[in-house]
Amino acid sequence: MATNNKCILAYGLKEDEIKKIESQNIKVIEINKNMTLMTLEDIINGNKNEDSYDEMQLSEKALIFNGFKDEQLKVTIRYIRSFIQGGVLAVSTAQNYKWTFKYLLEHLIEEREWYKEQQKGRK
Repeated sequence: MATNNKCILAYGLKEDEIKKIESQNIKVIEINKNMTLMTLEDIINGNKNEDSYDEMQLSEKALIFNGFKDEQLKVTIRYIRSFIQGGVLAVSTAQNYKWTFKYLLEHLIEEREWYKEQQKGRK
């Protein structure tokens, strides 16, 4: 796992949002439709896969953090949340490193929806 390759995989962000993140000297890898069937590992390592095109129908924002130390992660998330609301955030792990971006995003959305359901009636 390339934990020393500190970067953020970004999906569904506007150009100005990406520039704000990059202004903090953080490498941003923008995920496009030609990359959604690639694994996180391949994306982070800069591998190309021309056959990974997928017409994803999700209008979701997603940020996947790779190689951040805990304190860096807290500060970076706090900064990003000052101008990006909603979406899903995750950290790359040994488990999800081999997952395709599409699979991870679908999993994160499903997990968020399950959590929302569990919170109903707890107020």
